[in-house]
Amino acid sequence: MKWKASDLENLKTNLKPNKVNPVKMPNIEKVSVEKNYIEMVLFVMHRECKIPEYVKELKFDTERRWKADWAIPELKTLIEYEGLISKKSRHTTISGYSNDTIKYNKAAILGWKVLRYTALTYKNIENDLNKIRLLKSK
Repeated sequence: MKWKASDLENLKTNLKPNKVNPVKMPNIEKVSVEKNYIEMVLFVMHRECKIPEYVKELKFDTERRWKADWAIPELKTLIEYEGLISKKSRHTTISGYSNDTIKYNKAAILGWKVLRYTALTYKNIENDLNKIRLLKSK
């Protein structure tokens, strides 16, 4: 079969995207390498029986809806990743930072240790948890 110029034009016309209902890509958030690393360290340390069970998104206060990124309830330890450079970070505003201090102070008043990490410090978590574990065993 020989193609005519009109056949090619028809194909081009039919292959154009639908302008009435364009296809929209889903809004996909950037995966945090740092948060994934922290999660992996917690998983491995728990699996190797170095730390007790940990939980994600623990609501540690009954009065407020505050949640910690992770918690190790048996060690009374909260773990927070401060996403300072993410698009939706509120940690860098004066009100966001101030609210974080209220949250962390309340956690301390309730007897929790709070470990905070950033993109520059997140690899310290295993060492820090080992120190807490050693302190608890004394």
